[in-house]
Amino acid sequence: MGFYSLPSSIVELISELTKFPGVGEKTAMRMVMFAVRKDISFFKSLGDAFLKVYNSLKICKRCFNIAEDELCEICKDDKREEGILCVVEDVADLIAIERTGQYKGRYHVLGGLVSPMENRKLEDLKIYQLKKSVLLYKISELILAFNPSMEAEATTLYIKDFLKDTGVKITKLAHGIPIGSDIEYLDEVTMAVAIKERKEVN
Repeated sequence: MGFYSLPSSIVELISELTKFPGVGEKTAMRMVMFAVRKDISFFKSLGDAFLKVYNSLKICKRCFNIAEDELCEICKDDKREEGILCVVEDVADLIAIERTGQYKGRYHVLGGLVSPMENRKLEDLKIYQLKKSVLLYKISELILAFNPSMEAEATTLYIKDFLKDTGVKITKLAHGIPIGSDIEYLDEVTMAVAIKERKEVN
């Protein structure tokens, strides 16, 4: 898309916005055109909000969710079920599962999946911390909540082998999730069913 008729500052802002997932040039331009119709307070409040997130953001030392303290809000909640741990690839998947209201246990954000194409090995993920949590918090069931893919299957097998001496039961989401779909974008009903009908990993 040609932006030759726009001021360079606008072009630069559009370019920065397209770095967000799912935001193309047309969407970014609409966002910018909306913003320029506002007064300076809009830009200031938006900038302040971004800076506040950046300055206050931490990683939960227990589950590796995003947090503003040493522990995230879920790990602080003493009403969560202690014996069950849901392992997710990233924070977006954690949020998607929380939206269903069907899961009351705790989480572990793995930080990715095993991927030979990207030269990402199991040791590059939060796998040692996962084993520590399983043993420390006496976890009886581990739910692997990954997007269906070859990488997810490989990661599942690696985790099962890595944790075989712990005796923990390992399950994964039901097959109602289509191959190639993204947990982050599933509707809440589909996700709830996938959690309730989870299957043990053989």
